[in-house]
Amino acid sequence: MTIHTRVRALPARLLASLFVAAILALGSAAFAQSDATTSDKVVIRLGSREERASEIDWRFGVTLRGVAAQQGQPYSEAFEASMWELLPYYIEQRVQEVALAAEAQRRGIVPNLDELNATMDRIKAGLAEGQEFEAVVNAAGFPSEAALQGMIEEADVIKQLLDAVHADAEASVTDEEVHVRYLAERGRFSEPEQYCARHILVSEEAVAQELVAQLAGGADFAALAAEYGTDATNTRGGDLGCFEVSRMVPEFANAVVAAPVGESVGPVASQFGYHVVLVYDHTPARVRPFSEVKDEAREFAVALATNAAIDGIVNGAGVTVYPENLPTR
Repeated sequence: MTIHTRVRALPARLLASLFVAAILALGSAAFAQSDATTSDKVVIRLGSREERASEIDWRFGVTLRGVAAQQGQPYSEAFEASMWELLPYYIEQRVQEVALAAEAQRRGIVPNLDELNATMDRIKAGLAEGQEFEAVVNAAGFPSEAALQGMIEEADVIKQLLDAVHADAEASVTDEEVHVRYLAERGRFSEPEQYCARHILVSEEAVAQELVAQLAGGADFAALAAEYGTDATNTRGGDLGCFEVSRMVPEFANAVVAAPVGESVGPVASQFGYHVVLVYDHTPARVRPFSEVKDEAREFAVALATNAAIDGIVNGAGVTVYPENLPTR
């Protein structure tokens, strides 16, 4: 079985933050791992590289510790059990990482030793007085310091590869391609129709009718809203700001659409009470012109080109997954 999954972010950066978080969280215990002595079958294979159930087990455990640390909760057997069903999704990510690491190696990319040393120093600096680094590394789920270092090195070369792929995409995307992408994705660069309105919400229809009469006689809308309004907008003159009418209850939305700009209307009955409405601005829906969104369109085109290139790397790597060999709990 071969798994191919689109890369939508930079998994190496996410992975790095997760396992550093796991170390800095200083988990107090390592929980049960797969029984490698009875069955440690291959889960992922790419050429001569194999990752067996025992390795997947500790790698996923490190990731879960990072998740727990980011959520601000202790890592426990109960937490691990609740998250173990996510293992197949982790395998999809791991397939991407294995493919990208292999491509980085093929391109001759090597770890940045300065980055590696900085990461190790940051981890060690987070230790409490008297804590042994090796013990903390084990408690965070790593079988050894070498495993931690290997994971950091892999994350670094993947990051370098993704940066290079993105740079290549930036250089290759032409102005013509950007404009074509804008035309093909104009919905992405559109702005919906919006109305800007004030209202005065009261509980009695007769009060709303009296307010409409006062406004017709020249009374100030904001002042009446402050005096009579029964909702939180009364402190700002009844101003609802600008909005899409789909966000409003139907009765109110219909009244807003029908109201002439600058003219008070009402009463409008809704589930909240009776409204007096003043639409003070209306902006029709529009597609933003290319001149206005050229940079956004380029970023989008580059992102698509980057994803396509990463897809090509992952899809062409030939990573094989054996889900029947996954470690269990």
